[in-house]
Amino acid sequence: MKRKHTKSNITLCLLIGLFIANIVGKFAQDSMLNKIYIISAIGIDKSKRGYVTTLQIINPASNSKEGAAEQGAYTYSVQGRTIPEAIERIHNRIPRTIFLDDTEVVIIGESLVKSEGISSLTHYFLRESNFPSNIRFVIAKGVKPDKLLQIFTPVQKISGSRFEEMLNRKRESWGELSNMTADKIAGMLKQNRTELTIPYITIKGQYSKGISKSNIEKAMPDTILEMDGLAVFQHQRLSYWLSSSESTLYALTRTKIHDTTLVTKCRKQSGYLTWKDIQSKPDIHLVDKKGVPSFLLQVRIRGKLSDVSCNMDTSTVKALALLEHDAEHDLQKQINQLIAKTQNKKTDINGFGEALYRKQLDRWNLVKNNWDSVYSSVPIRTKVKFDLLDPGEISSQ
Repeated sequence: MKRKHTKSNITLCLLIGLFIANIVGKFAQDSMLNKIYIISAIGIDKSKRGYVTTLQIINPASNSKEGAAEQGAYTYSVQGRTIPEAIERIHNRIPRTIFLDDTEVVIIGESLVKSEGISSLTHYFLRESNFPSNIRFVIAKGVKPDKLLQIFTPVQKISGSRFEEMLNRKRESWGELSNMTADKIAGMLKQNRTELTIPYITIKGQYSKGISKSNIEKAMPDTILEMDGLAVFQHQRLSYWLSSSESTLYALTRTKIHDTTLVTKCRKQSGYLTWKDIQSKPDIHLVDKKGVPSFLLQVRIRGKLSDVSCNMDTSTVKALALLEHDAEHDLQKQINQLIAKTQNKKTDINGFGEALYRKQLDRWNLVKNNWDSVYSSVPIRTKVKFDLLDPGEISSQ
């Protein structure tokens, strides 16, 4: 009896201790939040006098039950000759300490990466220990970063956190291309063998309506944020944009993809095939052993048939083999067009230079100083192998 009584007392003491620890922990957390400003995103753009730096400050009151109507975040924008000077000027205007350790995203202005490039920015974020090492970079297309961070977003009150969610979602269709951090960018620029690509965000709708709270009080917001594609750089400066479909296609040829959706044309009649749960595995082969390098890009793709909008049979093995062949033909054509575009722009984003460096270092050393020009004319052949998974039993006829 005494042993049972002792166990009950120990359990009761533990429960009381956990209860007190929870209260103390919550009080300490609340006390800390009342002394600091947590930054969710930072925007940086070029100005005549230096840099326009924008900090998005999380409003913790918006996360409480009583704060449902509260604004999720506030933004402060200041000009400075340098980024640290601009941040310090923001610090002088607000009553609390700025906490940068939880900053999720860097929004970079289009004009900045066109005129100055991105190299000095990445060096700043690598040196500045207050920012997290895994902070991710995106480019603001057609809108200034300070404007972008003012848009009211549905569901997620804090646009900086919304950008983080969008980047995480894009991992499925873009793989590691969505995860561009300062150290990764700096490494690619230092190697100078593959051109850089960074995700970009734009506004769909009118900016003037997006900065009004009424934007998220409608079933269909007037203005939304969209992660539309990838920005292509040449020698660390922004060169051009890849559309959403081009970016997905490029990702298939650049990195392993675990889950995305593709649309291909029906070859002999009008209509389209939609493929889901797409997985890809690209591989670059150096074809010749001497002279001007030539390459073979092989892409192995697997996916499930989701929808057929053309009138054709999908119930036999022969018909399914024809679908695979049609998908291979259309995707190979699209990939060839994309590669032709990158060669015309002299931007090796697929890593053909990297393949030459790894397989024949001596040949790479001969062409590395003018690889842009060499790449624009190297012979590149593509081969797509498409494997249909789980075709189902439904005919489209």
